[in-house]
Amino acid sequence: MPEISGRKRSMIIPPFAGVTLVEYRDRIELTPIYWYREFIGLGRFKANEVGPQPGDDMHSFFNAIMGNNEIWVVASWRRYEDGQEEALNLQYLDPEATEVEARKAFDGVAGFLNRSKEELEGLPQCFQASEEELGYIENRFVDVKFGAPDPKSTDDYDLYCARLKVLAGMQPKTVALIHEADETKDAQKREKIECEAVQAYFAEMAHYWTEDLVKEWQRNNPIGTEWMCEFARVWQEPKLELDPINHELALNWLRRKYNLLTEDELSDAILVMTGQRLMPGTLKKRRERLGLTTKRLTGPRPNSEQ
Repeated sequence: MPEISGRKRSMIIPPFAGVTLVEYRDRIELTPIYWYREFIGLGRFKANEVGPQPGDDMHSFFNAIMGNNEIWVVASWRRYEDGQEEALNLQYLDPEATEVEARKAFDGVAGFLNRSKEELEGLPQCFQASEEELGYIENRFVDVKFGAPDPKSTDDYDLYCARLKVLAGMQPKTVALIHEADETKDAQKREKIECEAVQAYFAEMAHYWTEDLVKEWQRNNPIGTEWMCEFARVWQEPKLELDPINHELALNWLRRKYNLLTEDELSDAILVMTGQRLMPGTLKKRRERLGLTTKRLTGPRPNSEQ
């Protein structure tokens, strides 16, 4: 079991094997790939040793309830490839809780974490789930793209390429290396390119790292001179942002069935989702540059479909 004290620690940066495209509920992004396993444990500890520490907003409240009593704690944590461990969630039971109650709480956490994607997706049918809860369910089993889809699967392949074009607006060199890795058949050469993509990702995200994270990153993911120079260059330039309309098109082209809308309907839908209006003809050029193809003929919707 990892250290479960309430003391805050810096974010863990594990060894990365490459960078890949990930689809979340509300966004697409490039994410470094890493290996980990999840664990669940149950133990009994002094409350003042494992709870929020002095300086934490919850310390006084927690201390007033728990004091220095021994309490049961249900912990879930993640173990990375290099052996580092990170606590994900701590459930503190009341000081009066019995071992039977503690084991029941443990079984509840274990049962939830072991649920399949299909089981989690069925939960909102049983109660009114919040957007945050729906986001958790979807993001626990994110759609990770390990390499490009088969070009024969036209819709999936075009969408994958469109999403990389959008993300290249922030991370052009990382995206170029992902394309190069996708096209490389030799396993050793591909691995080398994927490692370089990790360095490119680090450099192109320079504005998002704190000094502590920069140091933590380099313990497990050394950065070569070329990419440290790129890091410095990016740091000195204005922060790049994703185009919100392009992002919406690439995120929801198939999910919201934008590919089935008329040009006017698509313009209205994008206005609702982004707050920005583009004329139908301008929007058509946007999605064509992204390589997104519509399933609907040009012109208004036929009367038979209205």
